[in-house]
Amino acid sequence: MLRRLADDGLRLTDQREVVVQQIADRAGAFTAEALVDELRPRGIGRATVYRALDLLERQGMITKMHLDGCHGYTVCEEGHHHHLVCNQCGKVTQVDATEVEAEIRTLADRLRFRVDTHTLEFSGRCEDCLARAS
Repeated sequence: MLRRLADDGLRLTDQREVVVQQIADRAGAFTAEALVDELRPRGIGRATVYRALDLLERQGMITKMHLDGCHGYTVCEEGHHHHLVCNQCGKVTQVDATEVEAEIRTLADRLRFRVDTHTLEFSGRCEDCLARAS
């Protein structure tokens, strides 16, 4: 992530590097407030965290999603994709939804509507959490 930001000519302050590294080390979904709480002891403020989140989202390195009634984020690969989000452990799995995309285009064509962007998230419980619940 840091390399991509530098390659894009974006400024990398010490604080921004700390925020980006903290985000890059995550395995699942997280909220902005959790990130703020984790970085506060390191002297990094709320505004710095939110500016970094906005930048990374604009660059396509993270995606905003809904988590238990609030906004959350996840690190993601480049390109359009969708997510399966585990409500129990926070695990995020990227999925290729080519068939769903085709249905969206068909529906839009039938309704004479141009879709510029969309978000499609699936929430539930992952295989590991289901196994632990059994």
